[in-house]
Amino acid sequence: MSERKHSRWPLVGLVVAVVAAVTLALTGAVKQVPGLEFIPSGHWVANPELGLVVRVDGSTKKPDTQVSVPGLTPGSQVVQDETHGYVVGSDDVTIFGKSTLSVEATVPAPVKGERSVPVQAAGGAYSVFRQSGRIVRLGLDPQVFDAGGPVGSPVSTSDGTVWVHRTDSGAICRLARGATNLDCPTVAPAGHTGGLTVAGDRVVFVDTTADSMSVVEGKGLGTAVKLGVDAPPNARIAPVDAAGRVAVLDPAGRRMHLVEARVDDKGALAEQRPPAETVQLPDGEYDSPSVSGDSVVLLDHKSNSVRTYDNRGRQRHSAAIPQEKGKPELVRGEDARVYVDGSEGKHVVVVDKDGSMQPVPVVGAKPEESRKPVPPPVQPTTTKPADTNADRPVPPPNTGRPVPPPQTRTNQAQPPPQAQPPVRTPPPIPVTSPGMPPNLAIAITPQQVDATVTWGAAPANGAPVTAYHISWTSQGGRSGTDSVPGTAFTYVIRGIWQGADHPFTVTVVAQNSAGRGTPATANAAPPKRVPKIDLTKGPIAPRCDHENCYWMHILMTGFKPNTQYKVDPHSTDSGYSNPGHSLRTDADGNAVLNAFFYHGAGHTVWVTAGGVESNRLEWTE
Repeated sequence: MSERKHSRWPLVGLVVAVVAAVTLALTGAVKQVPGLEFIPSGHWVANPELGLVVRVDGSTKKPDTQVSVPGLTPGSQVVQDETHGYVVGSDDVTIFGKSTLSVEATVPAPVKGERSVPVQAAGGAYSVFRQSGRIVRLGLDPQVFDAGGPVGSPVSTSDGTVWVHRTDSGAICRLARGATNLDCPTVAPAGHTGGLTVAGDRVVFVDTTADSMSVVEGKGLGTAVKLGVDAPPNARIAPVDAAGRVAVLDPAGRRMHLVEARVDDKGALAEQRPPAETVQLPDGEYDSPSVSGDSVVLLDHKSNSVRTYDNRGRQRHSAAIPQEKGKPELVRGEDARVYVDGSEGKHVVVVDKDGSMQPVPVVGAKPEESRKPVPPPVQPTTTKPADTNADRPVPPPNTGRPVPPPQTRTNQAQPPPQAQPPVRTPPPIPVTSPGMPPNLAIAITPQQVDATVTWGAAPANGAPVTAYHISWTSQGGRSGTDSVPGTAFTYVIRGIWQGADHPFTVTVVAQNSAGRGTPATANAAPPKRVPKIDLTKGPIAPRCDHENCYWMHILMTGFKPNTQYKVDPHSTDSGYSNPGHSLRTDADGNAVLNAFFYHGAGHTVWVTAGGVESNRLEWTE
């Protein structure tokens, strides 16, 4: 190597800054540990006669919790999110706490004069008004989103996004979880009828004009595949697939098609598919089909019955619906069960995921003022006449004809009316310990040693939740316990990692007057460390003997914490050499270094440390 080249690159000149907390380049968004959300089991129904909204547990098929709601009107719908229930009436929305079991607010109905379709999606409760094309995200301050025209039946995906299809323009719109505006990036073919469904957690447009279906992609529709059946323009589409098949109801033809709709790993519908199954239905008046687990559910208003089928069209069960005034309604819960609500809120039929059904009477205690005992009626009294001989019969004259036996006279006073039995009210639901807190999740960031634990309101089961108890254990030996009030749904565990990658377990259990309930448990660990080195051109090197001489700026992330590493620079210039520099990572395994000043445009430089190579950077003047 020439002397000139030696003079161009001194042995080493460096300024080292090992930073304890790496700035924006290292900051990562909070991530949810996958697989930690628990879907709430159960369905709320309004019973105006009792003045109650009652929760029916989908697993036990029993009512287990109630809230007194004064002024309930017939036809009120109840929709729930993680912490609250919303009683949607014709004029207002009543909001109650699921942990306090009490009404917290009443707000005016955002849309009046139209019955909505309730939607319970992850992280939100919605009312969709199809005729006016409005989607309402329910809350203390309800948000109204206008699609601009009438929409078809809504669907939702597991990420909490609600989707609707404009029946006039063909626009397909989505409202993401927490979004502040409605986005309509996709449009179905002009003049085509159809509806939305969800298959493999992908939204699919079923085109009943072209008898095809396509996955809804970012800004358009994917490749169309044929249904293999003739679907009429007014076909009714199930909101989700049943074990890979979508139910398409032909109401006029009294038949149901079950169309294969499996989505491959790339998010596309498979073109090679088995033929559709067609089921001929009895004469009836059918609602749109729904799905419970892997069972298709049909509600027939003509026979007032429910039928369930497997995804091959074989009937599983059939049951009559308890009689109530008005029409019953199918509601698909967030627990993937279907609930058939009676129009008066007196009965719910729970359709389980295997297609079996269980009618559940909606019972509960009336408000306290209606439980006053009914006093027995006053018994009327009679007075016996003073002349007791007046009661004796007078013998008839002797006429020679047979004389009938004398009739015994009774007291002329009317017998006392029988006491009316007291009005019987349904027995109060017994108080039991709370259910499992839903949606337990742990938020983590690579730069922090803390863990933020969140959960939803546990089913109160007859008495307000007064506290949540949190406990945690780390494989590194750290453990602890704490408690928060029953209105709190978050807790921060300080120093759970302390620079180590030990997995840990968190348990949250609710308590009410009956004691502690079923605990929710989650396991978590810091994100897997992926060592990475980012190399950029740094600031001017003041001690360099050449013009346009700059430091190499080195950013190390994801390395072992508190560990010594040697950083070596490299160049495509064959005459370059440098002994490198040693540094120590911080408690999070990160480090920042300005070192190895360099000049000489056109060369490519890079660094290595701990067996990891940085990006290659073309050096410029």
